[in-house]
Amino acid sequence: MMKSLKTKLIVVYSIALACFISFLLIYSSRHIHQEFTIFLKTELQQSIEYINTYCQSFHKPINKQFFTQEIVAALTNLSRKSSLRITIIQNDGTVLFDSDAKPELMENHLYRPEILEAQKNGTGIATRFSNTVGSDMLYVASYYNYYYIRTAKSMATINTLIESITRNIVMAGLFILVISISVAAIFATAFTKPIKDSLQFINSFFNGDLNTRILNYKDDEMGYLQKSMNQLADNIQQRINELTNEKNKLFLIIESIHDPIALIDKDKKIVIYNKAFAKCFEYPESLTGKFYFTVIRHSELNAKIYVAFSQKQKISFEETIGGNHFQIYIYPFAEPATGILLLMHDVTEQKRIQQLKSDLVGNLSHELKTPISIIRGYLETIKDNICDQKTAEQFIENALINVERQNAIINDMLKLNQLETSSYITNESVNLKNIISQCVELLMPKIQKKNLAIAMNIESLPQNIQGNAFLAEEIFFNIIDNAINYNNPGGSITIESKVTPATITISVADTGIGIPHDEMNRIFERFYRIDKSRSRETGGTGLGLSIVKHAAVLLGWSVEVASSIKGSTFSIIIPTSIA
Repeated sequence: MMKSLKTKLIVVYSIALACFISFLLIYSSRHIHQEFTIFLKTELQQSIEYINTYCQSFHKPINKQFFTQEIVAALTNLSRKSSLRITIIQNDGTVLFDSDAKPELMENHLYRPEILEAQKNGTGIATRFSNTVGSDMLYVASYYNYYYIRTAKSMATINTLIESITRNIVMAGLFILVISISVAAIFATAFTKPIKDSLQFINSFFNGDLNTRILNYKDDEMGYLQKSMNQLADNIQQRINELTNEKNKLFLIIESIHDPIALIDKDKKIVIYNKAFAKCFEYPESLTGKFYFTVIRHSELNAKIYVAFSQKQKISFEETIGGNHFQIYIYPFAEPATGILLLMHDVTEQKRIQQLKSDLVGNLSHELKTPISIIRGYLETIKDNICDQKTAEQFIENALINVERQNAIINDMLKLNQLETSSYITNESVNLKNIISQCVELLMPKIQKKNLAIAMNIESLPQNIQGNAFLAEEIFFNIIDNAINYNNPGGSITIESKVTPATITISVADTGIGIPHDEMNRIFERFYRIDKSRSRETGGTGLGLSIVKHAAVLLGWSVEVASSIKGSTFSIIIPTSIA
């Protein structure tokens, strides 16, 4: 574009100059031709007056007899010296004398233009090609009653003069044109350089080089414009930096939100999203610029988004996506912007806690109903047999046993609820050997009551690991207690440890009734009992293994179960990376 502007300036200037030179050339040629013609006309008229005076000096009629040898010689000599063609024509058009041709061979001249004009006005002028002479001639004729005197002169002289002048003007014009084009090129270069610099600046700035500026601008109008462009670039760069910072803050805020979020523009394309959104729909590529319905493979959600776009109204609803529960909000942008904000609040954990609370109330009501009914029955019996002290004492003792059972259920429920609703635990140094030994010591009366043999081989355990002493104690106490409750009288319990570079494994094996294969996945559910009658006999609450499971999850441990008709083995696996 810059080259084109410079070329245009030079071309326009050159054309203007060429037009001026052409005009000067045409004007000069015509003016010279006109002035020279006037000069020749005057010269030819003077010659006619002189010839007429000469002929009248003889005082004879002008006819064929007039032109004696002496007069012809005089007129011919005058013609040669003056470079004139002299012609004397009779009133009827007959040529009486001609300095360049024989009169008798010449045609009648009565109807020559100059003769006709002279007959009418006294003097006639004409310019034409002469067949007799063979060149353009200027003819001037005067009428003297009975004859015409005509003089003529060739236009070759004036044509030669005009050609010479034209040649000189053309040469001078070409020289001036070359010099002028060179000057114009220099001027155009100097004039267009600021424009070129400005265009280069705009192009660089447009392509992302926000630090580029125009340097060394002059103190003129163009320099003022370039200075203003620099100031405009400074303001734009400052505004872009501010917007970029705000955008980065927005991205940081959006990315820090754990719930899926996405902004969808008017073209139905995703422009902003966070990692939670990409993870929710398991899309491996970048989502920016993708149509939302190619990413969100969920017909109900896509239908709601379509409604929000078409009706421009806020929509909120619950939906299950990928096994998670979401409270979804769709907000259309306020005018003049168009698009929507999609916010998916993950309420899975809330749903789980609500379900846990519901299950807790239901299970607790069910589990407490039986001992309360038993206690009520005992109390009513005591009331009816108040005088029988021995029977009353026996019933009171049974009632206290059921009260203790209620207390155990409530305590375990509180522990389990605490574990299920906690997301943070205190990390501390834990001595597993001491915790296991203390649990065995606490349960020793039950072990002795069932005449169980217990063997411990836990010397390979490290002195201390990182964990939580309360949770570790709950895990081992309930597993060992479970091994006691479901063991056969006279059976055995074996506690062993195994340490590898990757894990620490502690297993508790019993010789009890075992666990049916089809019930292995349910033993960690609340209040689930394989043998309900045995559980009540042993005083179990049905919550021990649920407590074990949730405590292990909080610690980052895992629990595995193996069982057969010869007994069950519970293994606690602790990764060394967190120990």
